[in-house]
Amino acid sequence: MTKTNHDDFGDENKVKDIWWKKGVIGDRVKGTLLSVKQIESQMPDKKGELVTIYELKALFGEFHDIDENKKPLETPTKVDPCSMVLVSGTLGIDNKMRHAKPGDIVGFKFVSETPNKTKGYNATKNVDVYFYGKDEAWLKEQAAPTDMAKESTPFDMMS
Repeated sequence: MTKTNHDDFGDENKVKDIWWKKGVIGDRVKGTLLSVKQIESQMPDKKGELVTIYELKALFGEFHDIDENKKPLETPTKVDPCSMVLVSGTLGIDNKMRHAKPGDIVGFKFVSETPNKTKGYNATKNVDVYFYGKDEAWLKEQAAPTDMAKESTPFDMMS
């Protein structure tokens, strides 16, 4: 039995989101699509707009984080297999992902930049999307009843 310190809520134990970044051409991530969500944009000029977020269980990936000056760091971040990775949608990504379903194995690769037609705006980062079939093991796991489903919950006792 693992002994835990119930007062240990330090940063070393905090679950952190891994956001896939497009820092250097060639940055890529591949994994099983777990979910597709829409959240409100955090960009100052896009307040109120919804952004699509793709949640992956990673198989492979690496990307270059971006510093505060929007420059990619030299050393790439390696994505550990089975870690959860979030990919922000764009018009191009969303169009290519419109038929994707949870359980699909998908990949994203930063392939090129197109200069922005509006002066002062960043270049458009072009991403290719790849499909590799279904993650049959993950789908089977999702379909299997869990032991918890067989047990009553505290909410059942309240009714």
